[in-house]
Amino acid sequence: MQLVQEDFIVREVDHDGMVCNTLLEWYGRRPSLRDVEVTVLNGIAILRGRITTQQDRARAVDLALGAGADEVQDELVLTWPQAA
Repeated sequence: MQLVQEDFIVREVDHDGMVCNTLLEWYGRRPSLRDVEVTVLNGIAILRGRITTQQDRARAVDLALGAGADEVQDELVLTWPQAA
């Protein structure tokens, strides 16, 4: 039984890199998450940086799981915006 066509090229997928790149793109589209630093190691997304609301924290974690992270290690620091 042949499982793969002959013209199909099998490539090893860098899952961690794919999740990291996806998150950097997604966070870059959201001004409140642009400063979040992302590292992915063995499927665990490590989030570092400063956020201003608990909603941003929840959004960052949800997006990490949606991008394919197996787990999320939240090292985000909640700061309040400075008065202008």
